[in-house]
Formats: sequence, structure tokens, C-alpha cells
Amino acid sequence: MTSPALNQILFGPPGTGKTFATIEAALEILAPEFLRANKGKRVALKKHFDELAEDGHVEFVTFHQSFSYEDFVEGLRAESGEDGQLHYEVVDGVFKKMCTSAVAKVKHPGALFIKGESFGSGYIVASASTELLSLVKPNGKELPIGMSILHTLAEYVRAGRLTVADVRNKLVFDKVSETKLEPYLINGYNNILPVLVQRILDTSSEDAKVKETTQSSNARVLIIDEINRGNISRIFGELITLIEPSKRAGADEALKVTLPYSKDHFSVPSNVYLIGTMNTADRSLAGLDIALRRRFTFREMPPKPELLKDVTVGELNVGQLLIVMNQRIEMLLDRDHCLGHAYFMPLENEPTLERLGQIFREQVLPLLQEYFFEDWLRIQWVLNDHRKAPENCFIAQALFNSGSLFGDQVVLSNQNNQWMINEDAFARIESFWGVIDHQAVPPKVQEAIEAEKDDIQVRQLESGSIEVLKSGKIVSPSKPILRELAAAHGLTTHHASGLEFNTRHLGAAVISALKGVTV
Repeated sequence: MTSPALNQILFGPPGTGKTFATIEAALEILAPEFLRANKGKRVALKKHFDELAEDGHVEFVTFHQSFSYEDFVEGLRAESGEDGQLHYEVVDGVFKKMCTSAVAKVKHPGALFIKGESFGSGYIVASASTELLSLVKPNGKELPIGMSILHTLAEYVRAGRLTVADVRNKLVFDKVSETKLEPYLINGYNNILPVLVQRILDTSSEDAKVKETTQSSNARVLIIDEINRGNISRIFGELITLIEPSKRAGADEALKVTLPYSKDHFSVPSNVYLIGTMNTADRSLAGLDIALRRRFTFREMPPKPELLKDVTVGELNVGQLLIVMNQRIEMLLDRDHCLGHAYFMPLENEPTLERLGQIFREQVLPLLQEYFFEDWLRIQWVLNDHRKAPENCFIAQALFNSGSLFGDQVVLSNQNNQWMINEDAFARIESFWGVIDHQAVPPKVQEAIEAEKDDIQVRQLESGSIEVLKSGKIVSPSKPILRELAAAHGLTTHHASGLEFNTRHLGAAVISALKGVTV
């Protein structure tokens, strides 16, 4: 079986489930057996993913224009000390923390410190883990000490940089630039530190065996959402070289760099995986940094209308609706600007005309406006509005006389006319059928309530909309003819409050009257 790539990017148009897919991509690395056993069980996969994230195996960040090297690798943070002065401390970023965690040297705590054991002048072990040793001081106060500090000191002693006696001497730490230890020394921890370090040194080599946690079971995954929205060169810095598989720690061409703030020697371990997502339709961004691009593998995430093949609103197939719109977008723009299936997935649980209309009005239409730079004519083409009956068009041009504004000397094309959104169209199933085929007749039109008078036909469709046809052609607007028919049959056209009936109410009244007339 092929091993997952160390660096990969999921790319595609918006709404294709890139962020959604990062969960399975992470589990493919961290728990491949679990993924295979639970394929398609989203709830179980998400739960296991959350558990891994809770344990520190997964981190999630989103790149943006303000995200920096200091957030990603390391930087300086100002803090006010007890003396009221500002002190600057080196703070690790999300990626450096993950790399440090991935190569942390793990020792069995029971072989080093046992709960209840006493050290020095009455320091008692309250608890011990791979991360933290908690002691109770003679005065009853708790004294927490990071295990990484103790291991660092023991390493310095083994390497000959310190002696155990030096451990309590602050001046020695200044020489080795171990500034992270200063808070322990300032707070009087140095009296017990030599004793604890000596325990580590005295522990048998079997119990204190250092295990580099580079196995797949201890892999780490950093998910970077919207990776192309950040300033890549600024965020990664020298790490652009280090993330390359051949330059990782342990590889034949492994490299280390000296970090600018901490002066630490740093390399990227081979069990840290990067998964990025990239929106190909974001026209506000330049192309992804070439140096970074060649160090990642790319997995395309195209729209999957097949996931919607069984989703219908009435008898309108939503998968087919998406296919047709994307075919038009691909011809007018490119495949990077197609519509993702995720926009329509809510219709699986709520297959209603109202929900479909909401998706089009609030998500699809604004996205098309963004794609086409407000070129309404091309948006019309995508929605097939240029071939539909006017009442089924989502967008239309308002008619006005340019001569009244500018005089006869100025001639303007129709393109200059104001474009308007027809809010009523989002509540008509015929509008959506017309996107697929402007000549398509919704299957249930035959079941519509309808009535005829001479060459005039009035019908109320399943959606509740009223259509008036004269000599077989749809009349728009329909209200003037409805008023005439209502007047001819002595029907009231207003509510008791004085408000005029809307088209649906008036049309229903006219249909009832026409059905009662003998022609």
C-alpha cells in the first residue's frame, strides 16, 4: 500500500468539500486501519479525528494575510515582569510546537519518579507523566516542573556542558543560553533540580532508553486551511527547504537551520505531515509560491454531482441541475470556477423549493457575481435566463427610456440598462427547470389547476404561481388581464381592508369563476 505523502494540498473550486476531506486525509495517516474499517461512517470518523486532535496528533490553522512567521515558527512576545519592566520571551509557533512534540524523547515515568517518593529535604512526588512532574514542597505547596527541562539538563551533563553541581548555578545557564530555564531558577527551583537530574542520570539505561517518536503511531498532522491566502514566503521562511522529504531529519540529505530568535538548531522530523487546502477560484490571490508548490503533491477535489443524483426537489434532479450549470461555467470561464456540490447537500435532508431558492439566492447567485465581475449577461447565460419566459428569469433588465435622461443625441445599448433580481423567480420550480432546459415542462404542470376563456388560459402551478397564456403564449405581467377577467365576472379584487389581492389570490379567484362559466 502506498504511504501518504508528507506534504499534500487538496485543491478545487469552492464548495467541493476540501476541508471536509481533510478529516479522512488525516486518518489515512494516523489511523489507516480505523479508516478502512469505518469507511463512509462520517460520525465515527469525525469522533476519532477529534480524539486524535485532543491528544495533540492533529492541529488545524487557517492562513490569512496577517498570519506570519512568528505565528508559524517562532517569535518574540513582550511580557510585563514583577519589576514592572517589559521582558521579551521567545514563543514557539504552531509548526515548531508540533515538530518539537513529534521528536519528544519519551521515558517511562514509573522508571524515573514514583508517586509518593521523597526527594531532597522532603519534596514528595504527587504525580508524574511524560510531560510534567508535580512535587509537593515541605511547606505543602505544589511545585510543577516540566519533564523536558529535566531531560535537557541531563543531556547537558552527559554532553559535558554542565556538571550536576552546576545545575543550581544561574550563571552557567547564561553561558549555555538556556533562557527557558530562568523562570525555574528565579523561583528557587534550583535547590531540587540537581537531585532530580541525578535521578535521571542514575536510572538504568534500559528504563531511561530514549525513544525517538518517529513511528507512524506517533505521527503528527498539521492541517492548513486556505494555504494560498497567506504570504507563503513570509510564513515558512527557511522552512520551505526543510519540509522537503529529502531534507527531513533522518533523510540522506537532511538539513538543519539555526532559527533567528531562539538560535536553536532546527530540522523537520519525518513524521510531521502537512495537509493544505486551496481554493482555485480565489481571483484575489497570486499563484502559490513555486518553491512551495514543488514540495507538495496535489489532489484535485472537483465537484461531484453524482452525490446529488438521488436528490430531487419535486421531480427536479439537483445533480443534473449542477451538471448543466458547471458545463456552462467551464465554457465561459474554466473548471477552476465551477460550483461545488456542497452548496446543495442541505437538500438531502430538506428537499424543498424554499430551501433550493434560498441556496440560489444567498449562495449561488452571489458566487456567480464574483466569478463574472458583475457581468450580468454571462450570468444570464449560466442560468439560461436569456431563453426563459420572463417570469422564470432570476435576473432581468429594467426597461427605461434613455432619451428622457440624456436626450436623443446619446444612444445607449441595452447593456447599460439596470439589472434587477426577480425575487419571485426563486419561489417558482419552473425557474429551476428552465436552467436545465428552457422548453422543459415540469411533470406536474398537467396537474395544475387551470381554466380557459376564449383564447385565454389561466392556470395555477404546483408551486402556487399563476400563469396567464393568450393564444398559447405566456403573458407578462399577468395582473392586467386578471383584473379584466375579474371585472367581467363581477369579482372583487380587494380585501375588506382595501388592499388589492396579490397575483396568486386574484388568479385563484378568476380560475374558480371561469370554471363556473358555461362557454
